[in-house]
Amino acid sequence: MGLGAFAGRLLLASLFLLSGAMKIATHDQHGSPIVAYMTPKMNSALDRVQQLTGVRLPMHENTYPVLVLGAGCLELLGGILFSLGLKLGAFMLLVFLIPTTIVMHNFWDFESGTPGYQIEFINFEKNLCLFGAFLMYLSTPR
Repeated sequence: MGLGAFAGRLLLASLFLLSGAMKIATHDQHGSPIVAYMTPKMNSALDRVQQLTGVRLPMHENTYPVLVLGAGCLELLGGILFSLGLKLGAFMLLVFLIPTTIVMHNFWDFESGTPGYQIEFINFEKNLCLFGAFLMYLSTPR
């Protein structure tokens, strides 16, 4: 695996490297601008879990800044390790994608056909494609 494979990994990881760096760079005691965007989505996801299971997960909004910082660190470190060809990096990015896809791209909370629905559906599908790419990478013998 030569330069082409490295370039491919770097291009794939660039989404996570830039996003993770942004989350870390904009983090303060209140989190970051992403916390304000995430809060209603996270509350909706927690409500949905409670509706489906009858159990309320013990998360409060004051923990959201820590979640965003952790997500940024996971993206950045996972992106670096994946770029270097380490399977641990791909695994870290898979771990990041699971809750992020479900919480942040909640197309089912929008009316079908609306711009919000379309945007979130496309981003949900994009994350499924990324998940598939990392699964393929992890299942490839080294």
